[in-house]
This record gives sequence, structure tokens and C-alpha cells, in this order.
Amino acid sequence: MARALRSKAIEIIAAQRAEDEMWGIPESPEVSSVQRLMNEIQAHAAHEAKWLAGYQVSAKQSNDPLIRFLLGLIVADEERHHEITARMIAKLNDELTWTRSSGTQRRAGEKSTKRKSLLNSVESFLEAERSGVKEYEKLKKKSHGLYRDVFALLCMTMIHDSLKHIEILEFLRQRLKEGRHSSRKTISRAAKDSG
Repeated sequence: MARALRSKAIEIIAAQRAEDEMWGIPESPEVSSVQRLMNEIQAHAAHEAKWLAGYQVSAKQSNDPLIRFLLGLIVADEERHHEITARMIAKLNDELTWTRSSGTQRRAGEKSTKRKSLLNSVESFLEAERSGVKEYEKLKKKSHGLYRDVFALLCMTMIHDSLKHIEILEFLRQRLKEGRHSSRKTISRAAKDSG
């Protein structure tokens, strides 16, 4: 999912720049690519907020407990999406307003022993999530046709969640591995500088 968002953001920025160039509009320092991306995310968040309200109303209006339950799952996801977009907007706003202190590093990283422990945990989590996908696939097949296929549907949603977790864990694994390499480079540079 993170890759998809990053790719979409790049597409949005590239499309805007191409359109500006086509019309001969130079990029304004006041309206940077960060600002445009923030505007796009804000517009998307506002649009999703309307749908979230609609889901909430529909869930409350239904007398069917199954409909309320399933719409409640969507509401929980949409609320989480709203929180994520709010954090993204805040981060982009920080970039625009330079609220980050000049002494703060962009990548804080982890100490070597802690990074190794986290990397081991991430590897274990990845294995568990992949195993979970296989188990939910089996459960989905076994529950097919039962209770109007609701159990199969729920198994599918858990598979999608596990696949999302795998994406996040792979991102974290890569970041932890990069941190290991960057600290080695720092040590190597320090040794060269002192020698």
C-alpha cells in the first residue's frame, strides 16, 4: 500500500508539472509539489469523510445485525484511513512550514542491538503473516457456501489485511537493513577521517 501511495503521489506531481509546462507556467515557489500533494490528499480526505458519514448513518439505520456488522467493519477501516491521511497532511504541512528543528535528523534510526532485535521480530512477523494468509485461504474454501458466504467474505478481508501487513513489514525490514548499512558507512567514514 505504501508503494501504491508513493507511486500515486509521483504520478500526481508529474502530471501537474507536465500540465504546467504545457501552458508555460513556471513552478511557483509558493505552490510547490509538496503543497500540491497536500492539497490532493486534503481533497481526498474531505471526499472520504462524506462517505464515512454515509456508512455510519446506513449502519445505524439497518435492523439487520449482519448489515450493521459488515458496515461497521468498513466504518472502522474508513476511520483508520481518515487518521492516516490526517497524519500525512500534518507531515506535509511540517515540510512546508519547516517546523522540524534543524538539528533533528530526517531518519532517526535505531541502535545496532535494538535494530537487530527488531529485524528478527519483523522476520518472525512476516513468516506468521504469510502463514496466516495460507490458513485463511484454507478456511475460506472450507466456509464457502456457509451462512450465505459471509465467513468466506470475512476470510477474504483478513487475507487482504495480512497482505497489507506484509507490505508494511517488508518496508520496515528494508528500512532496518538500510539503517544497518548506513551505520557501517558512518563508522567507515569516521575511521577514514581519523586515519
